[in-house]
Parts: sequence; C-alpha cells; structure tokens
Amino acid sequence: MAFPVLILDAPNPPLLHDEIERCLAYGLEITLNLHYFTDQDSIKTHYDGRIQFVDINCHDTPSLISAVVKAGGYSVLKTRLNIPLGAALINAVASPDLSSPLQAIAQAGVGLNHIDLQAAAEHGVAVLNTPGSNATAVAEYVLAQTLFLSRDLNLYNTQTHQGQWSKGLLAPALQIAELTLGLVGTGRIAQVLAHKARALGMQVIATGSERFTRQAAANLGLQWRATLGELLDEADVVSIHTPLTPQTRGLFDSTAFTRMKPGSILINTARGGIVDEGQLATFMTRVPGHIKGVAIDTFAREKHQFESPLTGIANAILTPHIAGNTRTAITEASAQIIDHIHAFHQARLEG
Repeated sequence: MAFPVLILDAPNPPLLHDEIERCLAYGLEITLNLHYFTDQDSIKTHYDGRIQFVDINCHDTPSLISAVVKAGGYSVLKTRLNIPLGAALINAVASPDLSSPLQAIAQAGVGLNHIDLQAAAEHGVAVLNTPGSNATAVAEYVLAQTLFLSRDLNLYNTQTHQGQWSKGLLAPALQIAELTLGLVGTGRIAQVLAHKARALGMQVIATGSERFTRQAAANLGLQWRATLGELLDEADVVSIHTPLTPQTRGLFDSTAFTRMKPGSILINTARGGIVDEGQLATFMTRVPGHIKGVAIDTFAREKHQFESPLTGIANAILTPHIAGNTRTAITEASAQIIDHIHAFHQARLEG
C-alpha cells in the first residue's frame, strides 16, 4: 500500500541528508518541498530518481491545499517550523476522495499550537511530535540570556562600540549563583533547565499545573510556589515554559510585570501570546529599570508576519524562535519524528 510522505520544510544540508537517508532506509515514499532552500539544483541532483520534489509556499494555505490535492494527497505531512496546518487544510487533504488521504501530521518538535487538533481528531488524523528533543538547546539559551542580561552586557557592548569606556556606569552585577530562577511550567525543558541552573549554584523555584505536586517538585530539586504571584515576588530571572492555552494567553500582563522584582529578568521561549508584548513594551518604557531586561524568542506574530511592539525597546533581546535551534536538537528531532512515522506506518500495516 502506498504511503507517501510530504516533507514541508526540511533542515538544510547536511542535516537534510541525514533525514532523507533515514526515511529511505525505512522504505518511505518521500516528496521534498524545495521552496525554502536556496540551492535547489544541488539537492535535486543529489537525490535524482530517489525522491520526488515540489515547490510550495506552505504559508500560503490555498496554494498548499491546491498542491496536495493535485498530487492526490499524502499519507503524512511532516513539518518542523510550525507551518500553520488549520482546519481548512486538514478538511481538504484528509478527504477520502483522494488516493492518499492524510493519516498523520508529524511535527519535528514539541509545540502543536499551529495545528488544528480538533479538525485532526474529527478526521482521525494522528498528530505525532517529539517532546524533549530540544530541551537541552532551549535550556542553554535561557542560561545564555540570563548571563548576558544579568551582567548588562548589551548595554556595555553598545556603549563600547560608541567609544564610551563606561566600566563604572552601573553597580556591579550579581554572580549567577546569587540569582533565583523562577520557572513558570515544569515540563521537560524546565526540568533540564533546573538541573543545569542548580549546577551553576542558582536557587530554583517553580510554579505550574495543579497536576504537578509539591512532592514532585521536591523530587526534582525544585522549590514549589503555589501561585505565579509568589514566584514573581522572589525570582530574579523568570523563565516561561508553559503551553499557550486560553488560561495562559496574556498571563504576563502589566499586573505581572508590576509584581516582578525590581531589576529582574523575563525570558520567554514557550509560545507567543503568553506575554502581552504591547503591555510589556509600554511597561518597560514607562517604568525603565523595573525589569532589567527581557529575552523573547516567541511572538504572537512570527515569520513573514512578524511584528512586535518590543522592537526598538532598550534591553529587549529579540530572537526569531531559535532557542531550540542547535545541530544536535534538530538532528534528534528529525530522527525521532522519522522513527515515529515509520512506527505509525507499520502499525497501520499490521492493523
């Protein structure tokens, strides 16, 4: 039985080659979308006769739907860069009228906010992902930003480039072992981060889901705080690791910013929308210095739609959703998701 897989947005070579070879070793029927590669010709030459190719702007949903339907469908859509896979797309490409209706969406990563899970469930489309594959990478990003912002390196770098020798401008910073890290969320990334932070001497406190008990926190070496407010009262560095839900959307607003310790740091590597960017920009402008700095890696509007009120705000470090973007993390996520696709296919054959 045919089991075609469309890879919407693979990593660049050489990581691409690892992914494709793993697919082929499992006997998967691969079509690779070339749209996001700069050197398409070399890729086509490298895999000539072994895989199929398409060129689709996957952020243009009507074009994506049209291309998939024209091809007769694909059993699996594999993605890694949070391409929107909404109800309109799923309804169209899971149609039994297609020769290969969609059976699974495979996300090389943990976040699923870009996928309409309700539509997938209604059509019996499985959603596969790779929790924990980028945990170390994201934890390292948080620690890097903690060191960068707590030591005022952004300010010193800017002023030194301007020819100002401003060594005595600010009070000496605290060392990292003198800082308290507050984790909002207690999933795999938060747990890896806590382990690394404690190794550097940081005190780690956490709050999160009611399902995560005080004893579970203690077992991980975390000091539990029952509410976000309690955590904000104590944390020198606040790092967000909670999913975007109706309950967490706008969780960090002007009320939360006001409650944060004077001189504290906010880091968001979770999902855009948890931090109200407009209120944060206004707060940092109106109350300069209350928040020492922020590092934001995820935004309400991303990629070609990116815009944020935080652009131009002093001590706001903005990065384009790259906290988990290390070679090892990408390789691990790719290997895991291809293994999941193979296992899913085998289960369907045996079922």
